[in-house]
Amino acid sequence: MKRLNKQRTAIVTKIVFSKTARNNLVDQALYIYEQTQSRKLSDKYLDDMKDYIITMLSKFPRSGRPVANLAVDTRKLVYQGYSIIYRLTDKQAEILTLYRENLPK
Repeated sequence: MKRLNKQRTAIVTKIVFSKTARNNLVDQALYIYEQTQSRKLSDKYLDDMKDYIITMLSKFPRSGRPVANLAVDTRKLVYQGYSIIYRLTDKQAEILTLYRENLPK
């Protein structure tokens, strides 16, 4: 039997963060900074989260579970306690919002 040595190509070619998602990332960075008093740690955490989102959605765009109760055709990934809500379109994933349910209001 022949082995397939073809490299997989990304299914999603573009990942877009909505204005709300970008604002949520800034809020999360501030929260992490408040908790750790380390800009380096908060920056690293958010860089790691963005890398995770980009890697997962470019290679496995349907890996998040459907969350139709939030909005039509949305999916949810979880990264270390943070929920990442996104919607797929043709060749694009749009990150709609990111949140941590147990953060103080």
